[in-house]
Amino acid sequence: MDPEVSVIIPCLDEAANAASYGGTLLEPLRAALPSFELIFSDGGSADGTVDRLWELAGRYPGVSALAGGSYSFRASLERAVAAARGRYILFMEADLSFDPADAARLLAEARASGADCVCGSPFRGGFEGLPAGRRLLTSAANLLLRLRFGPRLTSYTQIFKLYRADRLKTLRFETEGFALDAELLIKFLRRGWKVTEVPVTMRARRAGASKLAAGRETLNCLKLLLRRDFSA
Repeated sequence: MDPEVSVIIPCLDEAANAASYGGTLLEPLRAALPSFELIFSDGGSADGTVDRLWELAGRYPGVSALAGGSYSFRASLERAVAAARGRYILFMEADLSFDPADAARLLAEARASGADCVCGSPFRGGFEGLPAGRRLLTSAANLLLRLRFGPRLTSYTQIFKLYRADRLKTLRFETEGFALDAELLIKFLRRGWKVTEVPVTMRARRAGASKLAAGRETLNCLKLLLRRDFSA
């Protein structure tokens, strides 16, 4: 039987976090989601992340790891989405800046409202320990995206969203970098698909180094702001 939710986590040099995923990720997901699979998609790690992911896949049923070659963030998500079997697909960050237990809130909202996408929004919830520079960057990006694509939603860029799989799988993934998450949300909105938000908390990573390149992501966001065609 296919799982209700496919949880997808793209990874790049996350060995420090992956070492504790059994307790920090899998246990809260089991409590939050009645039926799920967990798909790790490695983007070319060189720190032993892949070995830890394969170890998890061997120890826990329903866990798989996709790896091999050098992949971009976009390609990592594309291949994981293609492999996903769930009715819903949940994107999460490898640094666990969002609490896996909050997956229950996103799923409950999708079931209750019939939403095609449910966003976990720290702008409706809160931020804890996030560096000032990161907080400023994410606030500015989301403000500009709201002005351009609609003020009703607050969380365009955060990678903690639950999608209806049959909707998501019809879309082309075109944007590179973390701005891809905003691109997908914009495509949902442009098609008139129902999008809602629930409040969640975003926390600073506890281990490993951030992969966010501020200059590159700013450029990617500007490209989205200037883009006219989201039909693909």
